[in-house]
Amino acid sequence: MIDTGRIHKAMHEMAAQKGDFTLFALLRRADAVGGMWDLVVSAPWFKNSTLAATQEVVDLLTKSMGRKALIQFSRVVALADEDPTVRFFLTNVPVEDGERRIQSTDLFGMQIEEAIILRAKRPESVGPRRKVAHSALSGSSHPGSHKQRTLEQV
Repeated sequence: MIDTGRIHKAMHEMAAQKGDFTLFALLRRADAVGGMWDLVVSAPWFKNSTLAATQEVVDLLTKSMGRKALIQFSRVVALADEDPTVRFFLTNVPVEDGERRIQSTDLFGMQIEEAIILRAKRPESVGPRRKVAHSALSGSSHPGSHKQRTLEQV
């Protein structure tokens, strides 16, 4: 059984560093050896090279989950945002931040035994999410007049 909670957490950690994903899905092919999963991802920050994007996702996943956790994946596939597979999930299985499961389906000629989609939604912004720190020591007592600084500025 795959730990979707841990993978979901890793997806959020990677998005905080790089920006939201368009697609983040786990697919288990019917012919998968040992029940291993494919991680299929897409994001606007992938630039032009899906090979470089795949390596970057693997590196970020390793940082987040550890090298040993990677053995549950038979492969990591990075797709361009306009790939037909990405468009299929966006249209048919939209998920903003959750978990939708699909059982026994054919996806572009590939028999999928199970799919778990954690995200299938176009990001609203391309950049990484920024956390905002609110200072408890503001110079004014008027509501809404306190200053906000990003954590990068602190």
